[in-house]
Amino acid sequence: MNIASVGGLYPRSSSIAYSASKAGLIHLTRCLAVALAPEISVNCVAPGLVEGTRMAQRLPDEVVQTARSQAVLERVASAQDIAAQVVTFCRADSVTGQVLVIDGGVPGAMH
Repeated sequence: MNIASVGGLYPRSSSIAYSASKAGLIHLTRCLAVALAPEISVNCVAPGLVEGTRMAQRLPDEVVQTARSQAVLERVASAQDIAAQVVTFCRADSVTGQVLVIDGGVPGAMH
């Protein structure tokens, strides 16, 4: 189970090294899923902004509010949301090589 970031899926001009490292982790997830099958499954979650994290606390309130308002669920993820999806992936015997975005449903990021 890998934890990446939406930064690894959607290019931004800020945090280039961070985004590139998360993109590498996402591709590593997919490669390992093929290499280790059928004995081991490998999946990844890619959270967006997560409520209560150091990153979220460092951002101006208006940035966090904008993130909430852009999400179709009108909220950002919590650590509990991320943990619940990790548990779901770990229990799924027939899922491998998948990347799940957890961002409250930001329309530009939905695919």
